[in-house]
Amino acid sequence: MDFSHLTSLFALDAILQSEGFVIGYYVFTVATSLILVKETKNRFYDLKKGIKSIKFAPLTFGIVLGYVLLVYPYVDSIPVLNWSWLGYNIAFGPFADKGLLGILPFIPILIYMFIHINYVEELYFRRSKKMVIVWALVHIAMGVKVHMAIMLIPVGFLFKYIYDKKGLTHSYAMHFATNILIVITLFLSFVP
Repeated sequence: MDFSHLTSLFALDAILQSEGFVIGYYVFTVATSLILVKETKNRFYDLKKGIKSIKFAPLTFGIVLGYVLLVYPYVDSIPVLNWSWLGYNIAFGPFADKGLLGILPFIPILIYMFIHINYVEELYFRRSKKMVIVWALVHIAMGVKVHMAIMLIPVGFLFKYIYDKKGLTHSYAMHFATNILIVITLFLSFVP
């Protein structure tokens, strides 16, 4: 019996889990937002234009929070669904697995990234239902567990609904506000 393919998988896993790879991947992720620095002023204008749709963010945030509180513990015990190459979203920083001290220094960068990445996500991934599903599953490349990426599908469809009814700036503002609520909740979860 040839187990060489297993050896290759273990080697790949070791590379993906190495601190150097994780830091490099994070730098790459941040760099994609930094190249858009000249667009930052426009993104603030876009947020201002779509500000009325921020009121819908508690709905999408509620889906995420409800899932984490009620469903996550059960689904996370299913091996295929709880798979993640990293174990957390790389956007929270390369040391997010260390807890609050691993996340806190990267919060300003994360918020800056949301300003650009959320706009790009809404621009490209709300054009069709298929792209909404692609958007949710792309989160796996960010280190998110498979079941969390699947949970993002209905959230993405709510963003698409706002995109279709009110336009890009509104779905962008809603998406940005949802992510800010998630970051605030994550931060508060570390406070005793």
